Amino acid sequence: MPTLDFEDGLMPGAGPSDEVVHSFFRRFLPDFYFVNAPISRMKRHLELLRELPNRPIIIDFFRPAGAHFTELTLCAHDDEQPGLLSRVAGTLAALKINVHTAWIHTLNDPHNANSGRRVVLNTLILSEPYFGRNRPLSVKTQTKVTAALTQTIEGDGTAQIVIRALRRPHGPIQVHDLSSSTTAEGYTLIKLRAADDSGVLYRVTRALAALNLDVAHAQINTFEKAIDDVFFVHNSSGFALAEEDAAQAMSELREKLESDPGMEC
Repeated sequence: MPTLDFEDGLMPGAGPSDEVVHSFFRRFLPDFYFVNAPISRMKRHLELLRELPNRPIIIDFFRPAGAHFTELTLCAHDDEQPGLLSRVAGTLAALKINVHTAWIHTLNDPHNANSGRRVVLNTLILSEPYFGRNRPLSVKTQTKVTAALTQTIEGDGTAQIVIRALRRPHGPIQVHDLSSSTTAEGYTLIKLRAADDSGVLYRVTRALAALNLDVAHAQINTFEKAIDDVFFVHNSSGFALAEEDAAQAMSELREKLESDPGMEC
């Protein structure tokens, strides 16, 4: 099986130069990735990808010096069907973890590009409530998050206990703006601005999965009372939606978000 060490001219354990790191990710990810990822994060991502054959699910926590948040990176093989992102978001919401910002990326398996398998490389900026304030995740919370996400990704039935914690009545999501367009890279770009609410990222990504829209890339921004998200999606065939299909999808998405989900979320 090809490996990153041999495929990209990297010696095992070697610290690659900035140029090598940029060159590697240019082969797999769009410009959107480079806008938001400093070189230090790219190097951590590369190290995680190099470990993937030996660790099929990698959940890595990092707290920058003095930061009031914890950066979680998830690296794992993607599901064949849309829905992994919504399960991850649902697990975090059920554990009462705040997602302030997230950068979601899916790429072809760099260890075997011909396998048809995809890898998720997601970075989430998280905090947890603590006596009315937010703080970085404690070691105890990190352990709980790791166990719950591992169950969720592996498809362990016990993980559904976590998701069921969200299955209580919610009010409709107040959508401020919802639009779509086609990008030059062949994605349908969905822009969503809405009021923040309990489990809103789970509810949005669950609705996208229900429409059979696969999220290839996304940026999640959560403010005090609002979300401002962008999703780069494609259909089950791997293409951007046709104009009429996109219009129909936006109508159905808005309806799903603005209707009372009752016990379904």
